[in-house]
Amino acid sequence: MKIVVLRGGALGDFLLTLPAVAGLRDKWPEAEMEMVVARKFGELVVGPQSIQAVRPIEQPGLATFYAKEGKLDVEWGDYFTEFDLTISYLFDPDEIFFGNWKRCGGTGEFINHDPRNPKEAAWKHLALPMQRLGATAGNGRGLMGEKIQVPKKGKARKPNWVIHAGSGGAAKCWPISDWVRELDLLAKNHEFAVTWLGGEVEEGWEKQVPLHWRSGEHRWVQNRPLPELVTEMMGSDLYLGHDSGMSHLAGWSGAKCGLLFGPTNPAVWAPPGERVKCWSGGGRWPKEGEWANWVEKLISS
Repeated sequence: MKIVVLRGGALGDFLLTLPAVAGLRDKWPEAEMEMVVARKFGELVVGPQSIQAVRPIEQPGLATFYAKEGKLDVEWGDYFTEFDLTISYLFDPDEIFFGNWKRCGGTGEFINHDPRNPKEAAWKHLALPMQRLGATAGNGRGLMGEKIQVPKKGKARKPNWVIHAGSGGAAKCWPISDWVRELDLLAKNHEFAVTWLGGEVEEGWEKQVPLHWRSGEHRWVQNRPLPELVTEMMGSDLYLGHDSGMSHLAGWSGAKCGLLFGPTNPAVWAPPGERVKCWSGGGRWPKEGEWANWVEKLISS
């Protein structure tokens, strides 16, 4: 049995799909499984017991499969003939991609699932094709690849809080000044060191953080590879963040998470996991002291 899953989109989209992929692995534990995803996302899951190979979705030629009756890329065409089961989460309302998949000689069963507009938790929506296959959603953490290292236990230290105060969408970001205000309140009763995470979108954001929160035992980490970030999150005592791909990564890592949702609905967009807790004001941001009080309760639970 050879299976391929095609998934576009951002980091959160990829991670929300992993429970479905894990369900395939549970259903066919001996199957050879591959994914067509962004190269940097694939680094999270490639390993002998998880996903055997990743073909980067950005590899040239795939765009030819979105053109009706055009000339198809030969290498991609040959690739699609290798599988017994193809599951596509690529947006294909007119089935142009599917038609070209058939035209190039695509083999086995093809299932296309529209990833948009979930009416339930997004990870459950993305796992709906599993019902057709007699499978159910699995534990996406079981797909961690060989590049992810379990953090080593060090000497006793202050609790380490990892914070990502950004997001791919500006509307989903609470101002840094509000984060800092609430951290100052929390620091009155708790000792902790903060590791701030910044990605491409947050380039230069560290300048908004006062020096006393990014020096000494506190630090700002910028543009680290995703497997390294997972290790950082696994070794933390608490992760705090918005509705973002980085927060989905933290949820997937198994870290204890406190996620701050502003305009989006956590019932739909929160990562799966018992250690993921979400604050939501139904579209508003927290009032002064409200986030600090909520985090107080979270760390004592």
